[in-house]
This record gives sequence, C-alpha cells and structure tokens, in this order.
Amino acid sequence: MPLGPKALDPITPYHVYEFWARGRVFYVGLTWSEIRTHGRWGHVKNLVKHEDSGTLKPGKRSDLYRKSNQVIAALIRAGEPEHEVRISWRGYGSAAADAAETTRILELVQLGAVLANDAKNPRRASVEDVLSYLGLR
Repeated sequence: MPLGPKALDPITPYHVYEFWARGRVFYVGLTWSEIRTHGRWGHVKNLVKHEDSGTLKPGKRSDLYRKSNQVIAALIRAGEPEHEVRISWRGYGSAAADAAETTRILELVQLGAVLANDAKNPRRASVEDVLSYLGLR
C-alpha cells in the first residue's frame, strides 16, 4: 500500500512505539497516528468477538492473523489486562522513524526479546514462540 501525503511529508511527527505485556516487550512499530498506537487492543478485541461469533468478514481475517494481532488476541482470550504502550522515540519524517524502529528492534533482540516483528528482525519468531516468551504457553 503506497504511503499518503502525510506519511511522506518530512515534517510529519512520527513515533516508534512498543507493546508490552507481562513486563516484556513483544512488538515494535512506527506511525504518525495515535490511533494506530493506542487503539490496537480495542480493534483486535472487536475482531476476536466477531471471529468467536462467526461474523468476522473475510476482509478482516487477514488483519486478525497478522502476527502481532495474533499475540494480542491470545492475551485477550487469556483474560490478560490490556498491553502497555511505550513510546521509545519521537521525531520527524518516515525515514528517521524507520531508522529508529530498526535500531530499537535490533537492540531489543540483542537483549533477548522475542518479538512478533518479522521485518527488520534477525530472529523471526512464531506466534507460539512470542507467547512462550510472554509466559502464556
């Protein structure tokens, strides 16, 4: 999906965010949108509700099965509290945010984190690996 004008503007404020559960980070992302950062739990919870009731639209199935969302869905189904969102970097422009995200992923992996990220992650893990790291399996 191509980036829009706001995403391509070099003065658009961006941030790198991290999702934490049970005292451990499990995902790192970048965005200019606060909704993307802080609205993920509710979005996934809604998808889980529709999947459980058999009303999940085919177009939304791929969204639910994105690895980070599968981890969040497992947390929801396990009755865990909402994941914590931490901002690890703030700056301007997608290029700078992309570089900061890459650096943060590499730092966390070096420290032993098992992340749901596939891109930029030298130690790609399965959903089961991430859930085990979080102590859910």
